[in-house]
Amino acid sequence: MFLKGHMQNAYVTHDLDKAIEIIGNQFGMEPFQRIDPVLTIKTPKGNQPMSNRVASYWAGGLNIEIIEPVSGYVDDYVAMLPDDKTDCVPRFHHISLRRDDEAEMRREIAELGLPLAFEGPLTSEADIPPLIFVYLDGRKSLGHYVEYTWKSPEAWKFVGWPEGRPVW
Repeated sequence: MFLKGHMQNAYVTHDLDKAIEIIGNQFGMEPFQRIDPVLTIKTPKGNQPMSNRVASYWAGGLNIEIIEPVSGYVDDYVAMLPDDKTDCVPRFHHISLRRDDEAEMRREIAELGLPLAFEGPLTSEADIPPLIFVYLDGRKSLGHYVEYTWKSPEAWKFVGWPEGRPVW
């Protein structure tokens, strides 16, 4: 089932601080957990560096993520942003689906047949537990990207998986 494990809605912005202020003030989502990952990812163009500013907030059992692309291979994030760089309103980018079996996740990705946008991390400068994310380009059929996420139990704890939330 495709939407099994839907655990996140993610947005991109030109200015993370202003986007957090907008969402925090209007929708009462505060405080956000923040991280500035510097990664090496796999892309259709080969392995590339990527740097982003990221904030996340758990709204009950749904994670809200906001990403500000910084440098390196950020093409798939920038593609969803307005040309006006002063416009910091968050734009919907992707849903994320939790998977606890990496092999099963990869079979499902292959069966889905959406083009790979990027996958990572191949390397990370952040001190984070083991995890894998695979972004697929679903814009032609869904209007947005789809992320599949496998994380070690330690990584799920690191990102604050809500205690008692079922994994379905």
